[in-house]
Amino acid sequence: MLPFPIQLQAGQPIYEQIVHAVKRALATEHLRPGDRFPAVRAISAELRINPNTVQKAVTVLVAEGVLEIRSGQGSFVAETVAADRREQARTLEPLIEKLLVESSRLGLDEEQLLFFIQKQARKMKRS
Repeated sequence: MLPFPIQLQAGQPIYEQIVHAVKRALATEHLRPGDRFPAVRAISAELRINPNTVQKAVTVLVAEGVLEIRSGQGSFVAETVAADRREQARTLEPLIEKLLVESSRLGLDEEQLLFFIQKQARKMKRS
């Protein structure tokens, strides 16, 4: 059993779904800094996918500082390091722009968008 919930769905690359599931597990505290991360083979067997797909996800997570590889020990969830303002802006601005474009397309104003953001934040805290 994986230490993070994931439901693979068609339409998005599987490695991206794994990356998102791991990040979501950190946000909801299903995974915590210092936790041992499952081996590539264990994840691929559990999800019944190619190990190369899982390795690609792990490579992305290591590059983003989410996971760290300890020689001879395996992969672990990295300690969270607070990003500086520039890094926060560089990471979040494109995501926020996409969110604003979609909310505008759906006819939401700022107050309605904030309602949905807060609702989702509460939902994640409960999961």
